[in-house]
Amino acid sequence: MNTSRSWDDLFADQNFHWREPDPGVVALAPLWREAGFRRIYDLGCGAGRHLAYLETAGFQTCGTDVSPNGLAACREALEQAELPARLVLADMTTAPFADASFDAGLSTNVLNHNPRAALVQALAEVRRVLRPGGEFFLTVLNTWDWRYGSGAEVEPDSFVLAEGPETGILHHFFTEADLRDWLGAFELLDLRRERGELTLSTRPDDRPVMRDAWAVRVKRS
Repeated sequence: MNTSRSWDDLFADQNFHWREPDPGVVALAPLWREAGFRRIYDLGCGAGRHLAYLETAGFQTCGTDVSPNGLAACREALEQAELPARLVLADMTTAPFADASFDAGLSTNVLNHNPRAALVQALAEVRRVLRPGGEFFLTVLNTWDWRYGSGAEVEPDSFVLAEGPETGILHHFFTEADLRDWLGAFELLDLRRERGELTLSTRPDDRPVMRDAWAVRVKRS
């Protein structure tokens, strides 16, 4: 029996609709405001936790996601909060925006869900739509994460998971050398390893697992 799930399957489940913004985004918001950044791109916006936070903080945001269910949940949440919903259905490898459209951007837990070549293309698109001097914040999994090695390895450090709610979804896990190589077209402002408990849904009987990831802030020169 095929137990794999797509992103649209995941976002059909309200337990997958995260609402709290990533602490890294919260910490960056006042710095971006002070720098005069206004137009913010959320790549893989999901159910809208960062769009809602940043709109409330005074930024003008636009989000893309590959999941229609994710965008529907995002639109509903933004409309309920009486916030603008600038949303586009799009794959990460093709950003549907003009060059230099944004002052800054973010992508949390997204840019490790494609083959390595597609992740290179996705990051090139991020660079294209940022203005010179624009910044980008991202989180991606590293090879210490508990899911590393689970399932079928389709290319080095990339696995189609065989267990958990993201069964059947491709995950790429970055070593530090791999990460630095991937980010080579940007100026690296901050690179941190983040470890912490992660509950994969809001169900009270779900036990947390130990997530291990890179948190990165880069600048387009």
